[in-house]
Amino acid sequence: PVPPGRRAGPIRLPRRAPTRAATPLHASKTKTKPPSSPETGDASKGDGKADEVQFEAVIGIETHVQLNCRTKAFCRCPSVYGDEPNTHVCPTCMGYPGTYPILSEAVARKAVQLSLGLNATTLRRRSKFDRKQYFYPDLPKGYQISQFDEPIAEGGHLDVVIPVEDGGGVKRIGITRAHIEEDAG
Repeated sequence: PVPPGRRAGPIRLPRRAPTRAATPLHASKTKTKPPSSPETGDASKGDGKADEVQFEAVIGIETHVQLNCRTKAFCRCPSVYGDEPNTHVCPTCMGYPGTYPILSEAVARKAVQLSLGLNATTLRRRSKFDRKQYFYPDLPKGYQISQFDEPIAEGGHLDVVIPVEDGGGVKRIGITRAHIEEDAG
């Protein structure tokens, strides 16, 4: 049953123009159908449809990087890749009541080095961590420590050299943010 005042079925939104004005980059990619008229012999049917607008795809990628530190990010347990699960744990890792995580100095130093290498426009001297509450089978405490609204770094870019056989040149990749979070596993 559909509540009173609501329609059943999919919601159809009206077509809208792009929210940003066309720049020369976008203007060259924007194509519109010419108006049809019987005099020009145009093949289009002139069915009254709005002009077609094409958009540029902008794709964001989230990349996770594992820092090569000897200990975990928020306790002194060793971080050894490939060891059996649950062999390097402590009360802090398990999230026992009364235990408090302490950020590893090595993790903080490497995060600052990474931020400088990414040409970050903002590098915070003071940041904070948040608890993301959700279930992972390999995260027994039920939450992950992460940075949300105050990441260690924001802005920046990475210049990538394109091989000559692929056209050559340098492509600049924009960086939105870099933040520290513990591995869920």
